[in-house]
Amino acid sequence: MADEQAALNEVMNLLEAGPESSPPSLSVIDTPAQREKLAVLVSTGKCKEAIGVQLTHDQVKRFTEKDVEKYYRRYEAYTGSKTTES
Repeated sequence: MADEQAALNEVMNLLEAGPESSPPSLSVIDTPAQREKLAVLVSTGKCKEAIGVQLTHDQVKRFTEKDVEKYYRRYEAYTGSKTTES
């Protein structure tokens, strides 16, 4: 019985303390997810229309983080304009 109470108290203390790490900041860039979205854009064939450049999957795989960010921002601008149109 004492062991159960001690375990329960330990769990309650952990719950009250909360997670040790802070939530990710907005400035953290998720490059793999952005690269994946660009790859999907290439697959759909809308790459030239959306970001102004015809790309292949190999090119997207070899992008530096800076390139991924640049083209992803173009993609965000394109999707934002399409959203506000409709």
